[in-house]
Parts: sequence; structure tokens; C-alpha cells
Amino acid sequence: MRRTTAHIPRLPRSISAAMRGARRAGSVLEPLLVSSSELIGYLPYRAYGRTLHYRVDNAHYLEASQAEPPGILFFFDGDYLLRSNSRLLSRTSSLRRDLADIAREHRMLCVPVLAPGTLEAPVFNDPTTTWWVRARRNGRVFSALAADLAERYGYDRTRIWLAGYSGGAEFITYELLSHSNDWLLGGGASMIGGGGSDGIPQRFRGPSRSLNGMLLSWHVGDRDGKAPASAGQIWSAQRAAHEGEEFYRGRQARTMLRILPKQGHRGYPLTSLIRDDLRAATRLGYL
Repeated sequence: MRRTTAHIPRLPRSISAAMRGARRAGSVLEPLLVSSSELIGYLPYRAYGRTLHYRVDNAHYLEASQAEPPGILFFFDGDYLLRSNSRLLSRTSSLRRDLADIAREHRMLCVPVLAPGTLEAPVFNDPTTTWWVRARRNGRVFSALAADLAERYGYDRTRIWLAGYSGGAEFITYELLSHSNDWLLGGGASMIGGGGSDGIPQRFRGPSRSLNGMLLSWHVGDRDGKAPASAGQIWSAQRAAHEGEEFYRGRQARTMLRILPKQGHRGYPLTSLIRDDLRAATRLGYL
């Protein structure tokens, strides 16, 4: 089977073609499904020939009222066929506002970052919009963005929280935690419906900087794939979560793995899971 990267199997050609066709057809209806008010707030950031779109929430609450620098919450959404599938942009979702409220409770900026290509002209070469495809390149751009925001907002690099769902969770564990992580001085991460270790390049799987100042949490449904994955199964969130937790426990991070009963891959309670993790991190002294 051909591979998209060294670690992710490419979907069968017939499935990829069907998904690209669905993207083309669905793009006609997107103006009815995407919240235009949400689109307005995102800003472009370009580095290494690639553009990310992000927004900064809570800055106006924190800049004048706190003597100490704020922490920061970054959120990465999962894979989607259409931008309207992202809960950050859907008319029917309050996720972005809910995340901002949670972050403000913990004196943190909230920065949702859209998957590369989300707000650019429709490109149908790939079956989905995602973070983990070309993860190394996406990681370089995001690290540059994180450094730029640190310079502009002066956030506390010992109080950083990364949160991601599905492909966003995979991006965190494949790329942001595994290497080039010197900017992460403390805090932790929430991986929801994903967060494996099989996508970490071999050259970064050996001894590395300890993550003993980080609290890492995995949340996965008991109906979200099988653990271990069955023969022929392309991907299993359960398997990813178990492997990711084991890998990062070996890097001295404090880890937690939570299995959610009767939960499939869709409809995770993202807001409550991230809220619980931030409260636990505060109670345990990681934030």
C-alpha cells in the first residue's frame, strides 16, 4: 500500500476519489453552513511557504487586568471534508466561544488554529483537510506562529496547553510533543479521539528531552475503533490513544488515559473534557 508519509497508509484510491467528489459537491452548500461571523475573526500567518489561520481570544480581558503574564490554550480541530464540518466554524457550534470561556477561567489566552488550507481557495487534491498530513512542515509553521505570539503577547511558556481532536490530536503527538519542543516549558495537552505515536519519525523516537513538567491526557471512546486494531482496519483511535500514552509515559510525562463508554468518533464533549483537564492540571500544579 502506498503511503502518504512514512507512517500513515494512503486511503484506497476509490475511497479517496469518493471523498474528493463529496468535497466538490458539498462546497456548493458551504455558505449556508459556515458562520460568517466566525470566519471574520481569523488572521493569516505565513511562514515556510505555508499559511495558517488563527485567532486570539481573551487578550482584551487579560492585558490590563493581570500583573503576571497569561498562559495560553491552543486548539487544533480534526480532519474534515468541508470547512463547515469544523466545530470551530459551524453555525450550530459554540465550541470556539466555549473554549475562550474555559481559558479565561484559567487566565489564559485562547488560540484556535485552523487546519492548513481551511480558509484558502478550495483544493480538492486531498480527500480531507487535516493537520497530520505534512505534519513536519505544518509543525514548523505552527512553531513560528507560537514564537510570534509569545513575542507579541508575552504569554508564560510554563503555562501552555495544547488541545486537539482526531487529526489535531495526532498532530500534537506526532509533531509538537515529540521534537522541536523547546518552546514548551510547562503545562500539558488534551488528546481527544486520537494522539498516537506511530507517526513519530524514527529519528525522533530515541532518547529525548524529558517531558516531566507536562501533564498529558488522552480521552477516547470505547466505540472509537478497536484496541488492538483489527486486520484491515485503517486507523483506530483506541489503539492510537493507548500507544501514545505508553510512548509519552516513557518520556517521563505524567499521563492519563480515559475511556469514555458508548462513545464513537463523532460527538465527543470537547468542551467538558478540556475543562476537566485544565482543572486537573491546575490542581496538580502543572498550570
